[in-house]
Amino acid sequence: MSQSIQITTSPKPAPRLAIYLTAFGLPALSLLAAYHLILPRLGPLGLTPFAAYTLVTVVPLALLLVAAMVGYTLAAGPVASWAHLRLRFRLPRLSWRDVGLGLFITFLGYLGYGLLQPVSQLLISRGWLPLPAEIFPLLDPRQALTRPVLDSIAGGSIQGNWGLLLLYATILFFNIVGEEFWWRGFLLPRMERAYGRHAWLLHGLLWNLFHLFKWWDLLNLLPICLLISYFSQKTGRNWPALIAHLLFNGLGFGLVLAHVAGWLG
Repeated sequence: MSQSIQITTSPKPAPRLAIYLTAFGLPALSLLAAYHLILPRLGPLGLTPFAAYTLVTVVPLALLLVAAMVGYTLAAGPVASWAHLRLRFRLPRLSWRDVGLGLFITFLGYLGYGLLQPVSQLLISRGWLPLPAEIFPLLDPRQALTRPVLDSIAGGSIQGNWGLLLLYATILFFNIVGEEFWWRGFLLPRMERAYGRHAWLLHGLLWNLFHLFKWWDLLNLLPICLLISYFSQKTGRNWPALIAHLLFNGLGFGLVLAHVAGWLG
């Protein structure tokens, strides 16, 4: 007699709001501490600036991926297969509609960012949005990512530094996969049970606040955060969010790739 395995995707009843505030708040505080307390003190380790940046970035983001996997294992049992994993995290077979929607979200996100950036710059220039004395160049709104700047964070010439590109790819992987599995694969379904059709709004606002480590960018990031949360709930699929998140955050990777490969002078 053959037995069939039934996969349950409906999450258990959602906990109180305080649990969601903690689920978003602890990662936010960890990155805030990583960039502004820990990173400036890693000089004695002898790491290049970018290697130190990679270390303090990857650890908190990797923990999001671990939390998502552990959370689902505790809630619904071990993952039985790759298909089972994708079903749990709302990643069914990728479709062209997913790709198109991901591109559409990316376009709107960049548009919103561009429209709000002058407002943030005005707040910074007036001193109403204070910046820390020291910011890593990739996060500094005053710093253009020119060749000399990239050479400085690479600890030498960036051209031909494929090891640095590998570090950046590692950051991007955990940035996208860790966040998507935790925010929208694990937390959003539970928030939908708690808050119904308006869950995306709370989810998007909390995800925006996760970026507290660059508080000067929160206003600019608000559109993309709300858009991704909205379409994730509306479609019940996380491919558009993953694609938009990758394209939105991957712009810096493309710039670094161009310098490493020698395509830019």
